[in-house]
Amino acid sequence: MFGLQALTRARRPALLLLGWAAAGAAWAHPHAWIDVRSTVVVSPAGMVAAIEEEWLFDELYTTYVVEEMAGGRAPTAEVAAGFAGQVIENLGPYGYFTKVAADGRPVALAPVTQYHSEMRGDRLVLRFTARLAQPVDPARHAFSYAIYDPTYFIEMKHDANSPPALRGSEPGRCRLDVRQPRPDPRAAARAFAMDRGAPADDTLGRLFAERVVMACR
Repeated sequence: MFGLQALTRARRPALLLLGWAAAGAAWAHPHAWIDVRSTVVVSPAGMVAAIEEEWLFDELYTTYVVEEMAGGRAPTAEVAAGFAGQVIENLGPYGYFTKVAADGRPVALAPVTQYHSEMRGDRLVLRFTARLAQPVDPARHAFSYAIYDPTYFIEMKHDANSPPALRGSEPGRCRLDVRQPRPDPRAAARAFAMDRGAPADDTLGRLFAERVVMACR
């Protein structure tokens, strides 16, 4: 399972499908929205070592999740903090919805061990660091990444006011460009026609995914 289903397990309470099922309506894809922030971390040796990510979930998603996790009571800081560990564990088999490539070939991620979640106003925030299993030299290899739900159950986009950032790189040496998706009209029609009960399609999300490309001198 992918999408919101990837964030839950059969005996794991408090996450997503329970709340979304209660919503009742059959909507076209996507069903939830996440504003993404990402920072590429460059080591002193000039290698891409990690991507720091922040996911800001939409208000409706947040409402269902925190109410479920809090057992119907007002959410506390402890409840919000407990979200991160469960989600990170469940997203591990799906690469944390983060696809990294060098010269067009997949780059593996190490297990995520740094993560945190909290409330920001009425929205839930998840932050984590996705470390590359093997650092990549962006001066020698075409480095890129995309953050997306493979099923497009969730739409994940960078906030226009918070584009991808660099940390550790020499000023002016590297830049990041966001390549916007251009899905085929037939793919868009297929996505928008799907409802909640439709089988998961793990090829759909990449058609709607932004791609961040790093270029270095």
